[in-house]
Amino acid sequence: MASAAKPRNATANSGPRDVFDRVQKAWGESPFYQARLRGPAPDRLLFQPDDPFTPDKDFAQSFARGRLALGDEVVDCEGELETIWTLARRDGPLDAFLQEFAWLRHMEALGEAGGPMARLLVKAWLDNYEKWSAYAWDPYSVSERLVQMCAHHPLLLAQRDALWRSRVLSAMARQTRHLAHTAHRAETGFDRLMTALGLCVAGYCLPGCEGPAERGVEMARRELRLQLRADGGHISRNPSRQLKLAVRLQTVIKAIETRGFQPPGFLRHTVLRANAMAAFFRCADGRLAVFNGGYEDDGRAVLAIHKAVNPEVAPASFARHSGYHKLLAGRTMVIVDTGDDSGAQRYKSAGSFHFSSGRSRIFVNCGNGGHRAAQWRKALEKRAAHSALSFEDGFAAPTFGPTAHRRAEDARGQLLECERQFILADAVNARYMRRLYLSAGGADLRGEEFLANLPQDVLSAAVWRFHLHPSIRASLARDKRSVILLAPNKEGWRFKSNCCALELDKSAYCGDGGAPVSTEQIIIRGARFKPLGGGLSVKWGLRRQDAV
Repeated sequence: MASAAKPRNATANSGPRDVFDRVQKAWGESPFYQARLRGPAPDRLLFQPDDPFTPDKDFAQSFARGRLALGDEVVDCEGELETIWTLARRDGPLDAFLQEFAWLRHMEALGEAGGPMARLLVKAWLDNYEKWSAYAWDPYSVSERLVQMCAHHPLLLAQRDALWRSRVLSAMARQTRHLAHTAHRAETGFDRLMTALGLCVAGYCLPGCEGPAERGVEMARRELRLQLRADGGHISRNPSRQLKLAVRLQTVIKAIETRGFQPPGFLRHTVLRANAMAAFFRCADGRLAVFNGGYEDDGRAVLAIHKAVNPEVAPASFARHSGYHKLLAGRTMVIVDTGDDSGAQRYKSAGSFHFSSGRSRIFVNCGNGGHRAAQWRKALEKRAAHSALSFEDGFAAPTFGPTAHRRAEDARGQLLECERQFILADAVNARYMRRLYLSAGGADLRGEEFLANLPQDVLSAAVWRFHLHPSIRASLARDKRSVILLAPNKEGWRFKSNCCALELDKSAYCGDGGAPVSTEQIIIRGARFKPLGGGLSVKWGLRRQDAV
């Protein structure tokens, strides 16, 4: 399956912004700026970065037939691949996927047949965008494109055509010099960081581009200082971004070492922490737990980072600064988001948890809709798309304050408490606590949910959701007090609660990065309970059926 690309924002230009864009266009197309992009013409690449992400042969074969699909977008160029650049809708995820050359890795899966296709597509791109273009030369796209071209350059330069090689390598060098001047203009903080690291990779791969590479290193130093937490986690708290960052940092260090230079100390220190934090989210099936807009992502890339982890810096069970706890017992893994979802955090993931037994994911969050229509994206950002406390549709949910968390372990099991204050004008000391206990053998998970000092309407609107992975079969008992769960390996679990009427409802899972998959969710509603003194106590448990 093709990796989802990040769509570029389509913002209507008006006023000062329109003037700025016109000036930028005039400057970019001017002979003065074109002269700044001139320099030594490389005749080869000095380093081939490793691309640990798995190519998708089925996707490549479909693309070869002229059909390209990503998210809600489908383009069919009826076998004329070179027309793809004019058919994709601008500023959509498919357009970003194409402009970033993310398709190059999938061409590798076609073997010898992939080379001519890749060269045809690159030639068509050069015919359209070889010279500066505000549309195709935005910093993030240029950076990703250069990294892909460096990693898969044997596919592009296999034929013995000196003119073609010169054209491709010269275009790469021009874009690298352009990036040295514009990398700081990337749209978001994460884009700026990845653009800086991409500039490092391209600069050290191409002879004569050492100057841009050094600019990239300095920009990366600045952005890492701003965006990386002390435990190595990125401020987005997104496991997929963490993986991409760790892979890119590894690539930069290898590129510097291949050129015979000594990597800066901050890069060596940073990559150790970033690797450890990425590996923190690795589940027994080899992929990532889904939190804060991330995906399960690519198992091969996750394994590559896992192998690179230094055990001395790995956060074994608690990432204090990133806000995650991990409970491990037997074959069972629980990862809990104890962070803060206020401010710029779009995904309301705080307080949610992931539960898996061996290779079977059981309770999950719904994933990322970034490559789908706007209504999907908005729905998947809400609390209701997470295995956590949410509120009834249409209810003005209270705002959460910071999280306080406590943890205790002994021979019998592990206990984690997460407490959050509600910010309510008419309530004093309003709070919510989730308490999770995992037994020593991993066969018994118990949860307690407390709401205290809240108005009646808030208590009645409270909803606890437990989203099931699509591989799990669920059956609600006749008395509606328990749900039987069956994993693909035939392992059975029973979910029970003090709720008088559990619900089993429809849900959707977008955690694998592809199309939404139908699944189910267990629901506990606060309206089913009788409040006591402005509070509510919900108890639930999940027990493996073979457990004594």
